[in-house]
Amino acid sequence: MTRAGGWATRAALPAAVLVVAGGLLAGCGASPKHVGPKGVDELTVPTPSPDPADFTGHAENVWFPLEPGSHWTYREYLPTGYRTLAVAVLPGTRTVDGIATTAVRWQVHHRRADRTAMVRWYAVDTAGNVWWFGQRVAARSPRLDPLAPHSWRAGVAGAEPGLLLTATPRLGDGYLNASQPGVVESRSTVESLGATVATPSRTYRHTVATRGLSTLAPLHIVLTYYARGLGMVAQQDTKSVSTSLSLRRFTAR
Repeated sequence: MTRAGGWATRAALPAAVLVVAGGLLAGCGASPKHVGPKGVDELTVPTPSPDPADFTGHAENVWFPLEPGSHWTYREYLPTGYRTLAVAVLPGTRTVDGIATTAVRWQVHHRRADRTAMVRWYAVDTAGNVWWFGQRVAARSPRLDPLAPHSWRAGVAGAEPGLLLTATPRLGDGYLNASQPGVVESRSTVESLGATVATPSRTYRHTVATRGLSTLAPLHIVLTYYARGLGMVAQQDTKSVSTSLSLRRFTAR
């Protein structure tokens, strides 16, 4: 089966992600309520002028590992079938808005080859918080993130980096992930610190679950689950309960 743009998918399969605990799927059919970010102590989110001194050292985030050479393989389930995604942390750094960032490449398996769909840039501050500094989305590639489908880069055309995940997530914390008017306006809220999520390959317990929204895509609510030491293990777009993402394999450096 082939989707628009020539990207192939396999025959439809059962839904990939089932939340066993946490109650995060309640009210999926309703319009998302407004979420006003509560902020995080002593952080300005988004930040208009990131300070390089805040991003020195070798701090890590156990919920979002960024060790170069790490690889994840995901299966994305769609209403029309599924596709395989290969994700890798690339070596080296790229300076974005004055900060040395780490690139994470997302590829879609297509015709026995992996084609790059997008590259995202992240940086971890000295406290272990993960900041999102931008992304490059390939033309005519599948839309992998309904909340942020366009290219943007912090420091360009008014774009500002936002917070993706704190070092120590707290229930109820909310923050902007990125900000560029009309391009990316996504935000997330920590909904659970102990969610259990079952996927076709494994059941993950004690995950951090976030709920993502965007004023530019008001019909989408994206639930994301992070496991300690693995990063993102599952994701679901509640606009369609048959659209979900699950981790199939993780290889550390």
